[in-house]
Formats: sequence, C-alpha cells, structure tokens
Amino acid sequence: MSVLPAHVGSLYIAGPPVVFLNAEALPVAGGSDTEFRIADSALRRLAPQSPVVVEVSSDGNAWAGVEAVVDPLFGYVHLTSAPGTSALVRVSGEALPVHPVALVRSISLSVSNDVVELQVMGDGYKRRAASLRDFSGELVGLTPLDEGFMAGAPLLIEVAKAAGAQVFRAWVTVPELSHKLTPGALYERTVKFTGHAFPMGNGGAIAWGYGTP
Repeated sequence: MSVLPAHVGSLYIAGPPVVFLNAEALPVAGGSDTEFRIADSALRRLAPQSPVVVEVSSDGNAWAGVEAVVDPLFGYVHLTSAPGTSALVRVSGEALPVHPVALVRSISLSVSNDVVELQVMGDGYKRRAASLRDFSGELVGLTPLDEGFMAGAPLLIEVAKAAGAQVFRAWVTVPELSHKLTPGALYERTVKFTGHAFPMGNGGAIAWGYGTP
C-alpha cells in the first residue's frame, strides 16, 4: 500500500503465524560477539508465545542448541555466550506475516512509568525501580479497517512510512473504534488502543518498539 500525501504511513496487522526452520542469523554490524539478527526480514516478527530454537555450528554440519533471548518484534538474537568468530547461527520458530489495512494520517503514543519500591529482607536501604504502568495510543486514518480490530484479542500492529524506512511495531488491544464521514465520501477511522505486553524468557516483557524492519 503506497503512502498518499498528508499521510504518515500505512498500517499493517499480523495474520496467523507461519512455522519456519533453520533461518540464518547474521552478526549485527557494530554489535558485540553475542548479537545476531535473523537475515530474512519477513521472519523477524515472531509469535511471542511460541517456542524459538537457536542453534550454533562451527562448521555448518554439526548444530547444537544454545541459550539465547530473541526479540520477537525485530528478530534480534542475543546469545548468552560468544559462539566464536566463524560460527554459524540459525533460528527456528513461528513468524507473523503482515498485511496492509489502512493509510495512517496521524499516530500518537503515550507511555507513563511509575516508580516502585523494592523491599529486600534484611536490607536497610530503600531501592526503587521504574515499572511500565501504562501504554496507550491512537491511530487516525482512512479506508475500512480489518475486522480483527473488533475481536479484543492482542494484535501486532505495524506503521511504516515507506519501504525500507524505520517502523513502529506494537502488541495492542483495541477497546474503541470510531469513524466519521470526510469530504470525498471517505470514512476517517480512529483507533484507540492500549498496550499488551508478553513476558520474555529473561524476565522482562515486550510490548512495542521502533526500528529498522
């Protein structure tokens, strides 16, 4: 879907996951020895609750599973230990293909953090840490929207300005959808969403991100 003047980009949502096997992961330019990324950009959006297998080989013949944390929004692979300068890395899992549903005229995002106190038995000092309290936003665009927005289930949305440009990806739920008639007999749709975070294997959570596809 090409972007029209006065629109910031195109809105995409993810369809059913597709299984992939042994996708090549390459070292990240300028990254550490443990940072890799899935080479095929179509496989970088991963189903967050599906198992992901990361394997390493020194010669491309014998492969062994390794511990790693995989970013399901942009396909980055963070190994717990460096595999060696000539090692090969591959990933198997489930990818989420996306399809365009609307042009986006504007997008707004609100993220607020609360500071919580950490209590440790026997520790006389107070410790505090930031906690993700709220994540919400609004999309305004034209053309009909997919019925998936009405289901209330977590959706992966993506807003892209142009081919190859950086994109915004987020897991959201949509409690509200409204529209109005605009000049030219087009309906302008407003989608208000709240963030939905999935737990990660490292004890953190993934909800949204902005980066290179």
